[in-house]
Amino acid sequence: MKKILSLVLIANLIACSVFLVFEPELASAVEDTVIVTQAVSAEISISSPADVTMSSAIPGVTGNLGSPRTGSATWTVITNNDTGFNMTIKSTSTPSMILDGTYNFSDYSPATTTAPDYTWSSPAASVAEFGYTVEPATVADTATFFKDNGTACNIGTANAANSCWQNASTTDVQIINRTTNTAAGGEAEVVKFQTESNAKYLQEGNYTATIIATALMN
Repeated sequence: MKKILSLVLIANLIACSVFLVFEPELASAVEDTVIVTQAVSAEISISSPADVTMSSAIPGVTGNLGSPRTGSATWTVITNNDTGFNMTIKSTSTPSMILDGTYNFSDYSPATTTAPDYTWSSPAASVAEFGYTVEPATVADTATFFKDNGTACNIGTANAANSCWQNASTTDVQIINRTTNTAAGGEAEVVKFQTESNAKYLQEGNYTATIIATALMN
């Protein structure tokens, strides 16, 4: 019995010694990490600018040859999409600017179908025309069709002011192609409109064109 008690005492002493030796290690702090992920999806928005009133009225008989009327609309596009966005515009009718089935402005007629006119060309006698061009916030975002090299369009990397005039179409035409996200304030994309009459007889009234702008993430 004494031997058994002695062995138990010795075992307890050994256990206490081991605990005292390793206790600091067992009590030391340990750590682990966890990664928390929140996905953020791509999104796009486009502003709704005020309707456009051209700079002044056009005399309905004598016209305004050599003195085009001007107006513009600015759409602000915001997107956090890494690959940016593209923007198109189209008209809801052909011709675009109309008063009724009889009186209208013809859609602008560029010299070729492969590029806009670098310089606005006045209409022929007894013709009135309506056209547009684009001037984006960032020149590099201009669709290739509306870029210029200083003398011609659909070529080069520039976007000179009041250049590259095109007819409105009922088919979407790309005017902007941006390959990166915008800043929080977005990109202000300006579309300029122009009208001119070479003594076409136009009934008095407000001629209107309905233009639709669409911004899509790339």
